[in-house]
Amino acid sequence: MIRVLIVDDDKLARKGLISIMPWSDHDMVVVGEAANGAKALEFMESNEVDLMFVDLSMPVMSGMELLHVARQRFPELRSVILSFHEEFENVQTAYRMGVLDYISKVRLESEDDEQVLKRIRQHMSGDPSQRAAATPIAATAASPASEPHARPQEEEAWSRLEQEWRAHYWLYNESVFQRLCKQTLAGKPSFRRLEGLFMRVLSQIETAIALDAELRPEADDVRSAVEWLRDYRKRVYARVAASSDFSNTTTSILKAVLFIREQASNALHAEEVADHVHMSRSYFSQCFKKLTGSTFNEYLRQERMRAAERLLCETNQSIAWVAHAVGYNDSKYFSQLFHEQTRLLPSEFRAQFHRGDE
Repeated sequence: MIRVLIVDDDKLARKGLISIMPWSDHDMVVVGEAANGAKALEFMESNEVDLMFVDLSMPVMSGMELLHVARQRFPELRSVILSFHEEFENVQTAYRMGVLDYISKVRLESEDDEQVLKRIRQHMSGDPSQRAAATPIAATAASPASEPHARPQEEEAWSRLEQEWRAHYWLYNESVFQRLCKQTLAGKPSFRRLEGLFMRVLSQIETAIALDAELRPEADDVRSAVEWLRDYRKRVYARVAASSDFSNTTTSILKAVLFIREQASNALHAEEVADHVHMSRSYFSQCFKKLTGSTFNEYLRQERMRAAERLLCETNQSIAWVAHAVGYNDSKYFSQLFHEQTRLLPSEFRAQFHRGDE
């Protein structure tokens, strides 16, 4: 039986959570409640607790302070945070500290209580080697519990999609990003599930880039969440472009991506880009492949083909002109590369685009 402690300064919220959740159906029992972090620690000193539901905003000792102290004193304790949606930055920080899940108070009444506890129970019954409280959830946890009534094929598709979002190649590669956005919208996941994924992903990114978590998702459905992420990505690029810090590898590779996009139509070599971001040629190539999923030459070619697609759609210039505009003097070689990338010749791609406008 999983022993649960509810920590919230709002007495009605505590009583409501205790009464509405089907604890026993998921092998859980509420063994206590506390009005703040200090009282929670006092309770746990003399009572065994396996799982703590903790509000982030409390007097005397906040939820964040409690998580920090409990992580040291009770390493086997697992935690779920209770939060208002506007506390996004603190939620991300909590995920980095190893919390299992979060429950938004704003949407608590509309949540499926069965699914909430089922999801948490699944996290707790995972591989014991991955259960240390100090291990970030973003690195170990699988996706939230399966969607109600979802078919196995849908779950498999979601799992693949989730893995791609968490691989972070989309942060560097425009084609990958646009494809993932399209597939996510087409997959129609629940907003709750997508929000949980995005929060885990963003906490990883902000840790890697040493970015202050000050950008909040203002979304209440899947489409607006994806649009918010588009804007978030643009802001990350703007922040990186304005930064003069070359000590962070992730930031440096993002700077390299921006430089490649600016210079893609010119003769460009890896040595030049490596020098631009203050890296040795070999180290740059190693880091670039690891973070973007592509070699420098592959990435440059993809950027040039993407630029060519835009020019084919937006202008009536000849194929040779387009080839030259994106960095290729040999139009036949350009057409060959374009076909490898799109499975269409440049003329076919242009014709297909114009047919779509009819």
